[in-house]
Amino acid sequence: MLRNTKRKGGFAPFLLLVVLASTAACADETGEQALPDKVLFVGNSFTYYNNSLHKHFRMLTYASGLFTPENSRARIKTISGGHLPEHDGGFQPVLAGDDWDVVVLQGHSLGPISEGTAEPFRRTARKFARIARDHGTRPVFFMTWAYTGRPGMTAKLDAAYTDIGRELDAQVVPVGLAFATVTTERPNLDLRIADARHPSLAGTYLAACTFFAALYAQSPEGLDYDAGLEEETALYLQRVAWQTVQTYAKR
Repeated sequence: MLRNTKRKGGFAPFLLLVVLASTAACADETGEQALPDKVLFVGNSFTYYNNSLHKHFRMLTYASGLFTPENSRARIKTISGGHLPEHDGGFQPVLAGDDWDVVVLQGHSLGPISEGTAEPFRRTARKFARIARDHGTRPVFFMTWAYTGRPGMTAKLDAAYTDIGRELDAQVVPVGLAFATVTTERPNLDLRIADARHPSLAGTYLAACTFFAALYAQSPEGLDYDAGLEEETALYLQRVAWQTVQTYAKR
């Protein structure tokens, strides 16, 4: 059940009365939780492929009726092949450029789980989370997916992102777990392109649905935005996203 409340210069976004325990959004003075209307994504090509994750995410929010182009904003800061520490020089200026509700932190696909890069990832995650909170912005982590033919990456990425999320009391969006489910259930549905790493349009759409489900604590099932995918495929990916977020929250 949702209700409205005034916030940010007269804009009245919806507030959740009941929110998944893992959402951990900033509470207002009533103790209820405000839906983020400004979301900044920091990452690399996993974020910007297919005309960018943030654009598909925004289209889902418009389809849901939660927001319009006039009362919400999403933006990306990406570096091709970038590791999270490589954003150090530009992170704070971009964050300070607007009153972002959420900043999404996405590391290199191997960064959190490889020797030599795992500790710099954790160190930077701690720093960025502290900077974000100093700006009144909630840090959220983007759990990425395994490469094609390397399913063992899923558990490692799950552990790495879950650990840093718990340490920093920050939400983790389990995109990698949603990818693993689809890869198992529908191996012929390509979520990655031929390089075995980067997302296909279906993969980016699944990621966008998972972010919608996690950040707004509601199912994207039935939303009238399919990114040009077949209707049945889009509905399936919406359903997997919601089920994955619910299952992960119970952990």
